[in-house]
Amino acid sequence: MFFVSREIVKKSLGQRCSSLFSAEHVFSEDNIKTTIDKFANMKPIRLHTHQPAKKAAVLIPLCVVDDKVSLLYTLRAPHLRSHRGQVSFPGGMQDVDDKCLEETALRETNEELGIDMDQIEVWGSGNLIVTKGETCVLPVLGRIKHAIEPGSLNVNPTEVDEVFTVPLEDLCNPCKTGYTQFRGAYSVPVFLGGKRRIWGLTALITNMCLCSLLPQKAYSHRIKFIHLVKTSKPLAY
Repeated sequence: MFFVSREIVKKSLGQRCSSLFSAEHVFSEDNIKTTIDKFANMKPIRLHTHQPAKKAAVLIPLCVVDDKVSLLYTLRAPHLRSHRGQVSFPGGMQDVDDKCLEETALRETNEELGIDMDQIEVWGSGNLIVTKGETCVLPVLGRIKHAIEPGSLNVNPTEVDEVFTVPLEDLCNPCKTGYTQFRGAYSVPVFLGGKRRIWGLTALITNMCLCSLLPQKAYSHRIKFIHLVKTSKPLAY
């Protein structure tokens, strides 16, 4: 079930805090330091009690597109064995030759999108996310140093079907955010401001990024959990 945020927007988001989404603010030295600290110290996400031995990493790519600070996403190729056709961040499984998981994220980004590793400024990483599968994932936050055009990237069609970006201000628009609840167990955010619906693990990581990157007056997405009502008697119809 999907719930749309009911927050009443008294003023336009652009009027309230457009400067907070600007490259000057987001990429300022003070904001980078604050973001790195917040991101590294966020509460770990554990969807399973057992921590898998397999490890992967994804890059959360901050970039500038049409003069707007944005996040870059990929649509996984439809023929892949896992998570095919899903919106994701660039990344993948750790290779035996990778020195660390941050290098895994950069290598996979290069293989998927053709962006050279030295063109990405790594800010830092968060805590390992323990998924419900057989892999734990490290989110790595970084900035693509040069302005990009998603359509001109050297995309690897064996792994990526599509690349798109979403401006920060659209991801933070309360009229385009919501949440979804899975089987009464947990709730995760959903973002509707871009070309495609962003949900699941990618939405969780997006939420972590925005909470670290921006002050509360720019991003304050509330993700609710509704407890299921249990009845002792069957419902009469």
